[in-house]
Amino acid sequence: MTLSAALEFRELASQDEQQAIDAHWAMLDDDFEFLPTWSADELWEDYTYRMSAGRRGEHIPQGWVRSALFGAFDDGELVGRVSVRYELNDFLLQNGGHIGYGVLSEHRRRGLATALCQFGLREVQEAGVSSALVTCEGTNLGSIATILKCGGVPDSQVPYLEAADGSKTLRYWISTQSTP
Repeated sequence: MTLSAALEFRELASQDEQQAIDAHWAMLDDDFEFLPTWSADELWEDYTYRMSAGRRGEHIPQGWVRSALFGAFDDGELVGRVSVRYELNDFLLQNGGHIGYGVLSEHRRRGLATALCQFGLREVQEAGVSSALVTCEGTNLGSIATILKCGGVPDSQVPYLEAADGSKTLRYWISTQSTP
């Protein structure tokens, strides 16, 4: 199955509630939060408002940075998401970077992760970021390939971080100046 020409990136809205929540529960099986900071106790309208406000730089909690969440829709179907952090604090410099993306399992191997990463790179470039930090688990071969395809270069200072359990988080920098 290939990507349609109708691939759309946009903030989540009222009509996306069921698809997004279903995606969130499905991705938890992969230990991935499709809806960062979402709780089933929070009204969907409050969540989408909070995400939109974060993109505008409003109502940002202490210790957080301006950020946004975008869904990727293929002919109206939610197939993935990308989180964008327009700046880095000490935590994000070590854990997470500027861009985080996820593709629902049934839509993988179609180029969506690359499209999500490229969208995120354009988004941070528009905010004045010239080089974006993107990280991934050392065992995630698909994400490594995506980052390299988008121009990722291993961090020359700290190429990876090792957790207490021995797992590694790889760190890459991508110039936003060459993003298609």
